[in-house]
Amino acid sequence: MYKNFKTISFLALLTLLVAVSWPKTESTAAAPIMQSLIWQGDDFANGSGDGTAVSLTGLTLDNEAMTAVYTSDPIHTPINFNALVTSWDADVPADSSLAIQVRTRKGTGDWSEWFHLETHIDLIDEDDHENLSDMITVPEVDETHDTIQFRVSFGRFDTAVSPQLHSISFTFIDTTDGPTTEELLARQQALDAASGNRPSAIGYPRPTVISRDVWCTSVDCDYTAGLAYADASHLIVHHTVSSNTSSNWAATVRAIWSFHTYPASDTCTSCRGWGDIGYNYLVDQNGVIYEGHMSEDYLNLDVVGTHASGANTGSMGVALVGTFTSADYVGLPGIAPPTAMKNSLVEILSWKADQRGINVYESDPTMPFVEGGRPNLMGHRDVYGTTECPGDQAHQLLPWLRDQVAAKIGTVDEHIYVNENSAQFTKSVANWYEGNNECGHNLHSYYTFSTTNPAASANWGIWRPNVPENGRYLIQMYVPYCATGKSETDGATYEIYHADGMTKVVASQQASLGQWLTLGEFNLTAGTDNYVYLDDLTTTDNDLGLWFDGMRLLKISPPPDEVKPVAPVDGSWLNDPQVDFSWEIITTTSQVLTTTFTVSTDISQTNKLITETWGTAVLTHTHDFATEQPALYWQATAVVSTTDALTETISSSLIQFGIDMTVPTSTITAVYQMPIGADFLVKWSGADALSGVASYTVEYRLKGETNWTSWLTNSTVNNAFFTPPDPNQFYEFRVLAKDAAGNSQSADTPAALLGTEQAIPLPHAIMLPMITR
Repeated sequence: MYKNFKTISFLALLTLLVAVSWPKTESTAAAPIMQSLIWQGDDFANGSGDGTAVSLTGLTLDNEAMTAVYTSDPIHTPINFNALVTSWDADVPADSSLAIQVRTRKGTGDWSEWFHLETHIDLIDEDDHENLSDMITVPEVDETHDTIQFRVSFGRFDTAVSPQLHSISFTFIDTTDGPTTEELLARQQALDAASGNRPSAIGYPRPTVISRDVWCTSVDCDYTAGLAYADASHLIVHHTVSSNTSSNWAATVRAIWSFHTYPASDTCTSCRGWGDIGYNYLVDQNGVIYEGHMSEDYLNLDVVGTHASGANTGSMGVALVGTFTSADYVGLPGIAPPTAMKNSLVEILSWKADQRGINVYESDPTMPFVEGGRPNLMGHRDVYGTTECPGDQAHQLLPWLRDQVAAKIGTVDEHIYVNENSAQFTKSVANWYEGNNECGHNLHSYYTFSTTNPAASANWGIWRPNVPENGRYLIQMYVPYCATGKSETDGATYEIYHADGMTKVVASQQASLGQWLTLGEFNLTAGTDNYVYLDDLTTTDNDLGLWFDGMRLLKISPPPDEVKPVAPVDGSWLNDPQVDFSWEIITTTSQVLTTTFTVSTDISQTNKLITETWGTAVLTHTHDFATEQPALYWQATAVVSTTDALTETISSSLIQFGIDMTVPTSTITAVYQMPIGADFLVKWSGADALSGVASYTVEYRLKGETNWTSWLTNSTVNNAFFTPPDPNQFYEFRVLAKDAAGNSQSADTPAALLGTEQAIPLPHAIMLPMITR
């Protein structure tokens, strides 16, 4: 085997690298420009709104108003900006509401649409007291904006409570002073050509990406301290909630990096201080992919990013650059991800799924800091249910994404699915809830709450699959992880109606959150006669979540037909010549035609003592052998008919046993008196011609007495030290042997001839050699 290498001169290579490299020096890598502006207290006087009141503590409703809308005056920003992040501190009591919107413009030009600000849960630390919105970016046609305006909508049901906005902070970011996406692509292609980068010959290739070294040129981009790695088992799709009208996506990526990386300061009050961009990869709307969070080896290691809280470890987060909420989403309408973006997303997900063996159809409990399971390919909202990310129009792509990725890497899903929103599911006419934010298998689920009161039970559902053929099937039910504010029931009672009748399975949905709950394996008939029934009645709990989501079946190979020996077991000895034999014939669909039972005197079964054949399934037989037998071999055989009208002969393993009816013999062989102390060494032995001695019981008594005292019971040793209760008395011994067949010497066995009175004094010099260890 040989390789072809291209040769270029050192000077030419050096010239090329100088031309395409991005030196990370302060002179060539401009730091992002950021500046913050805070409104609080009397600052809110620079605006208007009927029914609002301004005080030193902020902006609120006046005493009589139930609703009001406040609009600030236009605000000239301290710097021109292409990205804006907003944070605010507010009190919103129960039975009240507060919503904030912001818009931007360039000079006195047209305003952008109003952007509704949502709290981004995953951008906030536990000790943060402020709310933080997603990033808003400026349309590329304007490059930068310099004016903003915000408005606040208040509402309440009771004048005793009042929502209040204490402060609002705007962080303006300008990252337009840098290469465009087209320039980055050109430089990346030149670098790839110079380094000879080519797709791996092993596994699904990683698509072309803009490397971090190309797009992230700040001196703060390179670091290794604090990096952690964990193989990805899950793939998480995000959106950046930035403007969809931009085309300078490189500037947007740089703005996100700046916001995520730098700590909060006077110039960036909302910055996160994570030290890096949170996502592992980003995909822009032209399908260009960017390496995200710093990694020492993007090709082989999965760095732990900062994009999904507890799910950071064990996942790869890919962010779609833009906003992909529903088109009618109030305050923040989105678009459908463009085709180029979707195709690139499929490619980057396929590479990682293939590399890590991720089955995108499964939902596994493998992320170490996440309770329960989650879909192996999911949207950000599926982690905890506390965010809209990645937006409805991206989230609705998940079933399509799974199919696309599976097709790319050769994953075949052989399950048959029954969705709860299909015609194969019927439910009672009752009060039903639906999983929020498209939560559930294939973006939907129903739920209710458990009850232990039969009179209060109203919710039931039936899944009725169309089974394609007779066979054995694994049945599983999906239990989604959805944000309902309650735990799930431990007593979901499923009734499975199958070819062999009905089986009831009580299962904990709480223990199976975010996973497929296995009900078991069942024989099903072709068609729609099989079904699974579930209602809200439990014996375990009240008012806990009870989920009615997807069901799936997997046809499995039935266990092979088998004859399983039961008794006597292999290697056993019996002490009764009348022997009861038993066995099991285990079949799934086969019919037993004949049963044959044999006993032979040799392992080759050439000399058969017994041969019995019955024209049906027989599972027991009794035979009286009358005499002892040193070694016999029994076997049960069945002839069964298979589903293809053929016959098959199946046999148990060959089982050896013996019959021993003779009681063993035993005796005390020696008693030695120790030279030091009052102890005696007592030795004994036994004999059994067939099964052998298995254990001894040794007893003692005072000389002349009739009652025996147990010393050793079921002992396997043949000597022991005896300490006489009274050293001044003589003691007698007897030993009772028991063989492997269970034959024991009787309680009438006399005392041995040797006792302590006949003990041989043992000089110290020969004591140790005499003791059997």
